[in-house]
Amino acid sequence: MGDYTQEQERMAQNFDIRPLPGPLGAEVTGLDLTQALEAEDFIAIHQAHLQHHVLVFRDQRIQPGHQIDFSKRFGPLQIHVLKDFQLPGYPEILIVSNIKENDKPIGLGDAGLFWHSDLSYVPTPSLGSMLHAQELPSEGGDTLFANQHTAWDTLPEDLKT
Repeated sequence: MGDYTQEQERMAQNFDIRPLPGPLGAEVTGLDLTQALEAEDFIAIHQAHLQHHVLVFRDQRIQPGHQIDFSKRFGPLQIHVLKDFQLPGYPEILIVSNIKENDKPIGLGDAGLFWHSDLSYVPTPSLGSMLHAQELPSEGGDTLFANQHTAWDTLPEDLKT
């Protein structure tokens, strides 16, 4: 999608950030990720991410370039080590899918079988991951999140030691 013009940068969007029940998460409503964000608006989104750890942007109709442009606002993107399932033309995007075409998987099919933290094995782990779900099963296929700050804060002192 490329760089946005300064004219687009000046157009503010009207959106709300609503905390979700539980130990993490907030829903961002009224934001169109196909449009550029004013610097102040991005700061609000970034602060919400730091505070709530998981942000949900429902009903987005973004293209890969939009996803990459928005993600880059948070910092440099890491390219996943699994090259076989990168979206053609967009190495920043890893396809996660259990769909097979011609008996070959179109994406990483076992990405969610076990608990993991994305790229936690690198010296400086990612700030986060952006998941753009396009097709979901009617049952299962859950992506679950855990608040590691709350987990640490509620650990007994002897276990922390």
